[in-house]
Amino acid sequence: MGSTLNGIMNIAQQSINNNQIALNVVSNNIANMNTTNYTRQQVEFAALPAYDCFNWCSSSGKLKIGHGAEITGITNKRSQWLDNYFRGQNAANGYYNQIGGMTSNIENLLNNELSSNGLEKTLSDFFAASQALSGDPTNNAYKIAFVNAAQNVSDMLNNMSKTLNGYIETSVGEFGDPDSFNSSLIKTSVDGLDEKLAQLAELNGQISSNPNSGSASNDLKDKRDALLDEISAIIPLTTTTNSNGTVNVIIDGQTVVKGGDKKLTIQAVQGDDEDHPVKIQLVDDEGNIKKDDISDSLDNCGLSGILQAGSGESFGYKSILSDLDKIASAFAEEMNRIQTQADANGTPMYIGPDGTLVESTTPMFVTKDGSGNFTAGNITINQAMIDDPTLVATARLDPNAADFDDRAVGNTGNMDQFNNLASGKLTALSITDPPGEGMSLTDFLSSLISKIGSEIDSINNAANAQDSVMQQATSQRDALYGVDLNEELADLIRYQRSYEASARVFNAANELMQLITQLGQ
Repeated sequence: MGSTLNGIMNIAQQSINNNQIALNVVSNNIANMNTTNYTRQQVEFAALPAYDCFNWCSSSGKLKIGHGAEITGITNKRSQWLDNYFRGQNAANGYYNQIGGMTSNIENLLNNELSSNGLEKTLSDFFAASQALSGDPTNNAYKIAFVNAAQNVSDMLNNMSKTLNGYIETSVGEFGDPDSFNSSLIKTSVDGLDEKLAQLAELNGQISSNPNSGSASNDLKDKRDALLDEISAIIPLTTTTNSNGTVNVIIDGQTVVKGGDKKLTIQAVQGDDEDHPVKIQLVDDEGNIKKDDISDSLDNCGLSGILQAGSGESFGYKSILSDLDKIASAFAEEMNRIQTQADANGTPMYIGPDGTLVESTTPMFVTKDGSGNFTAGNITINQAMIDDPTLVATARLDPNAADFDDRAVGNTGNMDQFNNLASGKLTALSITDPPGEGMSLTDFLSSLISKIGSEIDSINNAANAQDSVMQQATSQRDALYGVDLNEELADLIRYQRSYEASARVFNAANELMQLITQLGQ
């Protein structure tokens, strides 16, 4: 009883134990002040219920006397609102981390293969070779240079297509190829996400089996919250907290993790067409598909960044490849038209072995796969042109005209049309729908380079802004959750003084007890 000397000693002894535990917690906080993902812990005290004590001096004969204090728990204070805010920003940060890799790759492509060092220069060299052949259409060396320059254009387009397709394959796999899909970034990322969700459910189970608040339970919660942070960078999520300290994870309206149970599996499968090459599904334990595809409903996050890079229509590897396909198709089709098709200005002709003009029927370009549609990946110079560059049609005349002369080998009517490709507008390069008058090859390429540069700058600016927001959110959490040395030193002094005072109370009660014992002898 607290009113007796024994009771006083018991209260003092319990206070000593309480303060000793509190000092241990402070020591643990200081030791972990530089530990990543550690949340500051603090001791929760509560007064023990008072009890009735008889007091003959009281008119009622009873008094309520306190019975000391107890430790109700060791907690780590976290703010659910701040965690949710941080994880929302972390999702956006994950998006820009993935997009940043894409913009870096595209920037390298822009600097090395599109601008003055790449396709732009290759086209310029081609038109220079065309101008040289116009000056001397009978010069076979110039024809060889012209064919080689045309081949260089197709080779450059092939290389860029291969590079971009490689990036696409790395991101989302090659459509129709299960092996490349299984090793793609989107598949491995989704598989890794599912593993993290399983780990989260396991941690929830460990937390629920350690219901008493203490350092062990708090350490598990720190691991759990760190895992939630990692998951939030991959995919947007909503969490709810259960009474036993575990959390539920909700993705796209579906409860994926409920306490210690992982209810659904998240998986990536190949889509039904090239325009939608990936589906991200939520599947239950029996194989029932709860959500067939959540990819289109994802906000900015790591997964949506991968999908935009690999299959996005607005800006990404696929959109740039589509523009290169336009250039390849327009260039090849127009070159073949000039090389083989008659128009109001006459019929294309080349200089035959006997020195006379012969109607041209050999196309300049063909497709590698034999298809009828030219792309940056399948355009190639006709082997017949490489074997015999004299097949280049330099003249354009009307063989049915009365004044037609098949020895007019100095005619450059066809070369004039090849030269006009530098500035002539091609409807295939129209940027309007339906197609308008179009653009020239050089203007379209310059526009493409400018558009890519503008998109990269826009993404980089947005990423920098998001990085600032993320740093602010991180600082807010660090300030609340992290160990403040000044605060810990203040607690250290407070608990030390309380420990010393409790020890003195104990000693005083002990001395009185000894005095009473001596008086009784």
